[in-house]
Amino acid sequence: MEMTEYRRYQGKSYMILKDHVKTGGFEYRILSKQTIRGLLPVQVSEDNGQKRFWYEISGKQSLDDWFGIKKPGGSFLRQFMESLTETIRRAGDYLLYDSGISLSPEEIFIDPVKEELAFCYKPFDKKPFMESLRGFMEYYLSHMAHQNRAEAQKCYDVYEKCQCRHTLPEELLQILFEREDTGPAVQEVICEPIPEKKTVWKDRIFREERWKHMFSFGQKKKAAAEPVVFEPEDCQKEEANPTVFLGSETPCVIGELRYEGMGEEKNIKITKSLFLVGSLEDQADGIISADTVSRIHARITKEGEDYYLEDMNSTNGTSRNGTPLHYKEKVKLEKNDKILFAKERYRFV
Repeated sequence: MEMTEYRRYQGKSYMILKDHVKTGGFEYRILSKQTIRGLLPVQVSEDNGQKRFWYEISGKQSLDDWFGIKKPGGSFLRQFMESLTETIRRAGDYLLYDSGISLSPEEIFIDPVKEELAFCYKPFDKKPFMESLRGFMEYYLSHMAHQNRAEAQKCYDVYEKCQCRHTLPEELLQILFEREDTGPAVQEVICEPIPEKKTVWKDRIFREERWKHMFSFGQKKKAAAEPVVFEPEDCQKEEANPTVFLGSETPCVIGELRYEGMGEEKNIKITKSLFLVGSLEDQADGIISADTVSRIHARITKEGEDYYLEDMNSTNGTSRNGTPLHYKEKVKLEKNDKILFAKERYRFV
């Protein structure tokens, strides 16, 4: 097997895998003619006896990229196992084997909007299903969130169950859906509020307040201080995209995308070494509100003193200096590079 190739073609995005085996079986014919829910749609081409599998991944992100954005927990593992179990069942209806379903995080894709999973079926380079599942669980445990201890324990229990040679996905689902043992029910007891008792500390405060009242009785009240009126200074209206001199930028800013489009977007200051650009406010670091921009559209990373740009398999694409970027393609940014996120134009400084 050669390295995976990603390509945009006629407005769609593809992951391309190659098979050097010249002979093919019924699996090749089924995959090229039948769309199975839960599996990535695939087209098979042949060139000099080498088969090329074009898996359509338009608008989807690989699970390894997704886990870089979100930390999964027990609920996501339940969703994953449910989707995997149903996909295995549907594939079995067409006599496809569970060993053909890749469980590599780079070859499992998720729709970031619907959060639906899609698996890659490979009639080549197969591995025993339980071996693949154990490898996936090892990866999952190293990337999951551990805040919820009960949910995390269930994930570890699933991993332990995967060590058994003959384990069904349904058994793993049973572990994930087990309810926590809350112990015997406790009868609710309604208690009347206890009258508040005066403490020594409260009595002392009461006496001090009373003394203040006694000593202040009959005294002339001080004239109230004249209020100080602050008159606001004349402020110039801030422009949406002010001109900033590079020499005056603050130390916390490690780069900037200057907006040069015709819309109402703003400049984007890159303040993190891993910086996401998109329209989803609770996940993206740099927000572009245009409808043509995907929720998580692109990623900018800083490595040493260099900056790199990647398209996150966005719907309408990302380009640098007029050249569209393929998914997983990482390009180094240079000063004054022109970047298009869909139709929104920026300049990198």
